[in-house]
Amino acid sequence: MKAVGIIAEYNPLHNGHIYHMNMARKLSGTDAVVVAMSGNYVQRGEPAIFDKWTRTEHALAGGADLVVEIPVLFCLGDAGKYASAGVSLLESTGAVSHVAFGSECGDTDFLISIADDFNNNADEIASEILSLRSLGLSYPAARERAFVNVISEIRGTEPDYDPYIQKAGKLFNSSNDILALEYVMSLRKAKPLAVKRAGAGYDDPYDIKFEYQSASAVRKQFFDGRDMKKYVPECTWKDLMSKHATGTGIDKWFDTLRYAVLSTPEEVIEDCPSGGEGLANLMKKEIKNAKDWESFAQRVHSKRYTYSRISRLCMQVLLGITRSKYPVDPPGYIRVLGFNEKGRLLLAEMKSGQTSELPVITNINKESDKPDPAAKTLLELDKYASDIYNLMCGRDLLAESDAVHRPVMFMPE
Repeated sequence: MKAVGIIAEYNPLHNGHIYHMNMARKLSGTDAVVVAMSGNYVQRGEPAIFDKWTRTEHALAGGADLVVEIPVLFCLGDAGKYASAGVSLLESTGAVSHVAFGSECGDTDFLISIADDFNNNADEIASEILSLRSLGLSYPAARERAFVNVISEIRGTEPDYDPYIQKAGKLFNSSNDILALEYVMSLRKAKPLAVKRAGAGYDDPYDIKFEYQSASAVRKQFFDGRDMKKYVPECTWKDLMSKHATGTGIDKWFDTLRYAVLSTPEEVIEDCPSGGEGLANLMKKEIKNAKDWESFAQRVHSKRYTYSRISRLCMQVLLGITRSKYPVDPPGYIRVLGFNEKGRLLLAEMKSGQTSELPVITNINKESDKPDPAAKTLLELDKYASDIYNLMCGRDLLAESDAVHRPVMFMPE
């Protein structure tokens, strides 16, 4: 059985996500949809709006056949780490022939050409990034400018008059295309498949003219008390109304963050994946001035340090994630969150040794010794991070723990 892979957060699942799944299946001509999904924390460095089990139910109801978890270490990493981990998991299933992703440009060949330029000129671009970072630019800004500088020099053109460079510049200013580029650069076996994004952009605010709204718009509008029912499937709306999005309300986490920042030595904060460059000293200074999570992140972030980097660093400090303790890369196991009947058949192929290149975990109690020792530390981190999520969201620490929860079996009538 061949599948198309999707890397997602579904925070929450909305109608645009269902459109993407349907198009991915159609364009790839595959039998199944496998989703590598963020767990209880998302790449912005915040808790997910719903826990991973609820979002798995939504994904399966929306068209996915098998959902596997991206370990929290990578969910709270930068875009490159997150994309690389998701791609690695999907390719390791042995069943994924294509990886589909939303894209503003929708041009797979162009994304491949940009990825090839990055990979073929990696040393020159890395050197240029270092020079630009020394001038105070953030990493994303330095990376964009470094690409333009190096590739325009190779091409012998002026950036302002080179259509290829101009088109690349638009790509770097499009959130989905930036992530799409990371996916393409990470692919080794599967084929990339750009699905042109319909409706609002990745982080666009609510706009009535769009049939599909962004996940951030859905979240904000819902918590502002506006009716977003027509933009999400019934399963999402039902849980928004009944569970009231237990994972949101980042300011509820602020006192815990203050304790973590105050009690964690500077050298440990600097050792966090998003740490370094003196951020620990700045965090310890500003934690006493800030009134909530948002104002703290705004105080620490700057032209050099993006908001997302600071927010991820906050969650890394809170969860005790450091480079020294968790040097693992890439993921060393495939943790199953849920499946339907087609996904069950796909799992049977994977677990029989026919396809999967990694240990497949469906029962964490019986199979936690399958990964090698280094990968097992990631599994323990996932369990711990879920416990903290449940604690902060007022959920039952035993019944909702990873040790007790079983994969979602979605068998509609």
